[in-house]
Amino acid sequence: MSDALTLRKVADADAARLAEIFLSSRKTAMPWLAQPHTDDETRWWHLNVLVPRGTVVVAERDGNVVGFAEPSEGWLHALYVAPSAQGSGVGSALFEHSMTLQPSGFDVWVFQRNTRALDFYARYGCVEVRRTDGSDNQESEPDVLLRWSPAR
Repeated sequence: MSDALTLRKVADADAARLAEIFLSSRKTAMPWLAQPHTDDETRWWHLNVLVPRGTVVVAERDGNVVGFAEPSEGWLHALYVAPSAQGSGVGSALFEHSMTLQPSGFDVWVFQRNTRALDFYARYGCVEVRRTDGSDNQESEPDVLLRWSPAR
């Protein structure tokens, strides 16, 4: 098995795998998080909404999709890594690629209790912009708006 990681634009055939990565990574990292949608609704959304937007970048290792990110319009809308690939540089590669695609900076939302994600983003210099009580997100979970800006 190779450690080489390839980043590429999402393809229609990736939808099911992206949904599984989303579901498994959230359940592993945040078992306390409310699930406002069923797994089938989540799969439908990935197939019919997320992937057709064409803004997702996938990370592949040995022909297997191991993570994805959606950097667009001043946001990092998503960054998820399969639990089996976490800690192997996939998230870093996706974040750094997002920095390249949005060199003027971007914002990202993170749940306050997701300390592993908060630590990850802090390593890249993301700074807290504000905290919320979660009343504006589907999970009703307090979150943090972070901002990554290039060094000036």
